[in-house]
Amino acid sequence: MTSADPTGLHDWHSDAYVQEWIGAQSDDERRRLLQRLVDLIPFDPDGELSVLDVGGGYGALSRVVLDTFPHARVVLHDYSEPMLDEARGRLGSYSDAVSYFRGDLMTSAWTQDLKGPFQAVVSSIAIHNVRYPERIKAVYSEIAPLVAPGGCFLNFDQVTAPGRQVAGAERHAQMMARRRQTQKETGEWPSLAAVEAEAAARQAARRRDGGSGRDREIESEEPATIVNQVRWLREGGFDEAECFWRDGRRVIVGGFKAAQA
Repeated sequence: MTSADPTGLHDWHSDAYVQEWIGAQSDDERRRLLQRLVDLIPFDPDGELSVLDVGGGYGALSRVVLDTFPHARVVLHDYSEPMLDEARGRLGSYSDAVSYFRGDLMTSAWTQDLKGPFQAVVSSIAIHNVRYPERIKAVYSEIAPLVAPGGCFLNFDQVTAPGRQVAGAERHAQMMARRRQTQKETGEWPSLAAVEAEAAARQAARRRDGGSGRDREIESEEPATIVNQVRWLREGGFDEAECFWRDGRRVIVGGFKAAQA
């Protein structure tokens, strides 16, 4: 598999799609959550720091790292050339503090030629795009050797609901929020059924042919729940792991290496 998103939900290799996706991001909320993640990096902000940003996209998280740690050096990884091009433009003012690395998280070879170890590895809304839970678990174990003793891996990402009832409650909350937004925009309350139908149509329109088969394959694996992901971090080589923040399916999780004696 050599797709940045095997379900076809995103087309990260399309310039037009990447521009549309970036434009839909909420910079204020995103910056606040990314800052929360970066503040968990347990190093002096005035010191030097080596950082790998996995699936760094257009550079939003790398920018927060560089603003918080002015003497940091960041390697921004991504699989999408349009995203890397966008990051180069947006982070140009940071000069040689940032370098760029292309690699496909769908294969274990993505770490080849990375010059680690790093004191911190970070990621934001990226790793879940490999979709297969076993691959997410493998990515965690591939990141662990890249982290220096005393260092950390911090990931702001989406997780899977632990069961159908929890997933149903989360989806219901999303549809209720959409109803309120529609009422605010139009002055009228749409029915819940209409909102759900609209959401289903949008999702179907984004999927490529064959996606449903992959969905069934993904569902057959151990789910990428928050409990499982914290465990995967420990099993992958981190001495300690924790969930630091959660809101629905969005979480900040971290794995930490013990310092050498």
